[in-house]
This record gives sequence, structure tokens and C-alpha cells, in this order.
Amino acid sequence: MITISREQKILITDDSEINRSILADILENEYEIIEAENGVQAVAALQKYNVELALVLLDIVMPEMDGFGVLEAMNEHHWIEDIPVIMISAETKSSYVERAYGLGVCDFINRPFDALVVHRRVMNTILLYAKQKKLIGLLGEQLIEKERNNNMMIDILSHIVEFRNGESGQH
Repeated sequence: MITISREQKILITDDSEINRSILADILENEYEIIEAENGVQAVAALQKYNVELALVLLDIVMPEMDGFGVLEAMNEHHWIEDIPVIMISAETKSSYVERAYGLGVCDFINRPFDALVVHRRVMNTILLYAKQKKLIGLLGEQLIEKERNNNMMIDILSHIVEFRNGESGQH
């Protein structure tokens, strides 16, 4: 069973202190919250915490570096492969939404948002990624076991051939 624990960290990146505070209030009982007020701070937090982060909540329009800049950095460093991102923005243009999904976000929530919806989407995304990581781990274990079994079978067959053929067994 995969559980959500208080030790999981969520990075909330938004230039509005009020928006960060609202999101933190929704999630702080279940997650450790890390805040960044612009994209530059978000990238620094990603470098510091990396895979310790369970999720990134990201705004689009911010000073210094916008949300798309953060997503580009996450793609460049391959963080997007291990850390899910939910974009939360008042920008509803289809070009913004398409670009966000194209850069790897898992979900896009329009502002103003419902607290219950945000909470549920965050929880679902974190659980989905946890299950995915668990399945990847199990697959890796199965591949290692299969390789070990194949090597053992090759060993057994080579010994059988060696013992069965007296003339060419040593070749």
C-alpha cells in the first residue's frame, strides 16, 4: 500500500504571496511545503531538493523567470521525468495550456480554484507517481531475476553438453 506522508515535499511557486499562502493552507497538514516566489527560486529549490520533491505547483506569469522557463529547466535537467508538475494559473488561453502540457505538466488548474479540487488532484498525482515508481522498481527486479535465471540456465546447459560429449566436451 502506498501512503502519503508528512515528509513528502511540495514546491509551491507563485509570485503572489496570497496564492502561495492559500495553497499552503490547503496542503500543509499532509505535506511539507516549500515556497518560491519566482522561477529562479523554483529552479534553485529543484536543484537543492531534486527527487525529494513529490510535486511542484507552478504559476505561469512570474517575474525573473516564468513558469515555462521553469518547465524548460526541468526538461533540460530531466527533473520532469521524476517530479510531477501541476500548473495553477489564471491564464486560460489554449496556447498556454497546450504549451504547458507540451513541456510535461501533469495537470492544469484554472484560477480561481476550488480547494477540494486542488487537494484531490495533488493527492491523486502524488499517488499516481508513487505507484509508477513502485512498478518501475518491480519491473527492474524482475529483469534482474530473469537475467540471473538465464545465466544459470546457460551455465547448466554448458555443463550438460560438456559431460555428455566426451570427444568435444572440453571445447
